[in-house]
Amino acid sequence: MEKHVFKVSDMNCNGCVATIRQSLEADTRIETFDIQLSKKQVSVEGNLSTEDTAEIIRDSGFNPELSTQKKGFLGSLFSK
Repeated sequence: MEKHVFKVSDMNCNGCVATIRQSLEADTRIETFDIQLSKKQVSVEGNLSTEDTAEIIRDSGFNPELSTQKKGFLGSLFSK
């Protein structure tokens, strides 16, 4: 299972969140996801590629950008 984190700058309201949530829930390859409106961030875990995940978000009407999060020292020690 892979985890993909995207910044979605054009996600501005709870309606946007609901639209993205509906698209993610419809794909059976997705195990879990987290949408944080305040950070404009969407995290997805499942059996699909980064591009497939971005396409799902794009198809729901938004422009995802792959997030490059810094994990810090402890995060780098315990990451998969």
